[in-house]
Amino acid sequence: MKRLMVLAMSALLIFSLFSSGSAKAADDISGNFHERGLRYLIMKGALTPDANGKYNPNATVTRGQFATFISKAIGLPNTDETYQFTDVPADSKNYQDIQNAAAAGIITGYEDGTFKPNDPIIRQHMAVMIERAMKYLNISTSTAKDLTFKDKHLINKDYYSAVATGVEKGIIQGSTEKDGVYFHPLKNTTVAQAATFIIRMMEAAGDQEAINFDVSQYELKEIQNGKLVSTNIKSSDFNAIVKNVTNDSQVVTKNGNIVYMKPGAGFVVAKSYTVLNSQTVGDQISIATGSEMQYLGAEEKRVKVDLAGQVGYVDASTVSLMPFSLAKGRNYYVNEGGEIKHVLVDPQTGNAKASYIFGKAPSQMRAGIKYYSWDGINFYNGAEKFIYYNYYQFLLVHTKTQYTAEELDRYIQFAVKEREKQGGRYANASSKSKLLGLGEKLKAIEEEYGVNAMMLLALAMHESDMGMSDYAQKYNNLFGLYVYDTNPLKVQFESPEASIRELMENFWWKNYIPANASFAHGAVFGTKRIGFNVKYASDPYWGAKAAGHYYRADKYLGFKDANKGYVVGLTTTPGLNIRSVATTANNSPIYTYNRVNIPILITSTNLASSGWYEIIPDSREHKVAYVSAQYVQILNTVK
Repeated sequence: MKRLMVLAMSALLIFSLFSSGSAKAADDISGNFHERGLRYLIMKGALTPDANGKYNPNATVTRGQFATFISKAIGLPNTDETYQFTDVPADSKNYQDIQNAAAAGIITGYEDGTFKPNDPIIRQHMAVMIERAMKYLNISTSTAKDLTFKDKHLINKDYYSAVATGVEKGIIQGSTEKDGVYFHPLKNTTVAQAATFIIRMMEAAGDQEAINFDVSQYELKEIQNGKLVSTNIKSSDFNAIVKNVTNDSQVVTKNGNIVYMKPGAGFVVAKSYTVLNSQTVGDQISIATGSEMQYLGAEEKRVKVDLAGQVGYVDASTVSLMPFSLAKGRNYYVNEGGEIKHVLVDPQTGNAKASYIFGKAPSQMRAGIKYYSWDGINFYNGAEKFIYYNYYQFLLVHTKTQYTAEELDRYIQFAVKEREKQGGRYANASSKSKLLGLGEKLKAIEEEYGVNAMMLLALAMHESDMGMSDYAQKYNNLFGLYVYDTNPLKVQFESPEASIRELMENFWWKNYIPANASFAHGAVFGTKRIGFNVKYASDPYWGAKAAGHYYRADKYLGFKDANKGYVVGLTTTPGLNIRSVATTANNSPIYTYNRVNIPILITSTNLASSGWYEIIPDSREHKVAYVSAQYVQILNTVK
């Protein structure tokens, strides 16, 4: 699972290209000789902008990038097999695409077990990958054609046929120079040149999407019987053609992709990692590939969305617009045996991609019925609506678990043994997991830092894949610390406990828990609108998934924590003062919440008649504080 712990580096993630009210500047591939291929890769989600909104077409393409280009262009399925390239960790950016390409027989790596994903790919190696991709697509690669390149003698004999196939299929054309045409088999290739090779490969394979790819025209289409039908109304002017869209059955496409539909006619899916420029909190919010968002409208270069209550814009090239009438399915929630289950669905096929249980189902949720939610709080099925706050998802870190160190260790042993049954990378998990024996250390951290030991364990289980991830095994990193979506760092900790202390000192108690800290949205797992999940992870369901680990642990150990549950409130106004005494007279606030919807831990309502609640503040300097009761909503959490 990719994540983005947005520390000081968060400033690097601002997409300044789309500032409100300014003229839309051309991106760095407009007018490029290879623009058609580049935009094809962008459409496929294979080429994404960097933190500055640049595609860097003249950069040297790497082996890992080229594997991603091929994988995404073909649409290789995610493989269940694992190919252990020693230099391609599971958390790396191109990991899944490299795995998929390996499963398809397109890449093999080197004899020493490496793939060298960050090395530039030379042109003859690129030809080999293309030939293998053609074979995967059942395209004939036999050729008797001899090469006429002036430098054909430099081509490795093992790669000669691959180059010849590329030439025969029109994929490889060479470089015309004064004395003839050269292939330059040992030279590197730019991203732009690689993009042209890819689109030619797909055209040679007969892919109509590539063959008909047009970078210049927008087209109005009608949705009829689950298909897009041309109206023959075309324009190169985005704003002009969208005026023709008058109902939910009409859309605007470009290069076969829907780029505009009426608000409310569908939803948005991130086809690559992207960033939301949130108008709600005035911040940049990271979004993982595959995330669903509520669609609010589209401009030529950006799409307006609502992500769990965060309203703002995302780069149009990083998302897909999905009309409800074309979607084969979408993410949903269901009551399964009294527990709430979240099912993630591929909208193109309607097939479930993954699912997880993360708590008890609310009483309003009828068994066997699909419910939908944009934020994991407000649920609906037609006219049927209800609000649901999962206890474990909105429980503050300031709480204490009822469980002892021995009980925590007992659950750890059970959980890793269950994971061990899956085999593969989990083989010997019951003896190798970095979570084993952490119970006593977690309880000590609970006392020292005032955080819930079970909450820490739940997060470690989620982030470290039960203590078996590469980062946990190799670097004792239980929480993906410093593992950014855009630049994974390999920070070594001397022990798993050291990574817990790093989490406390340089993340939670520095940037996430203190009121008005850099990423403070409430000290709970939360959602993309409330809590740690706003800034800690790009996965919008990270908070629910982490909460699910807590729920399953509490269930296994007898629901001691749920049975002695805490009272959680939610602030209802910004500018709310938190005070050291229950009065406004002659005392200054400890702090003031600048934001709204901040979860607070209510320890006593005895002063409610005089207008105050006693709480545990988001401060290490104070053990108790008070808040005006009229600005706090007590949550009816389900546990």
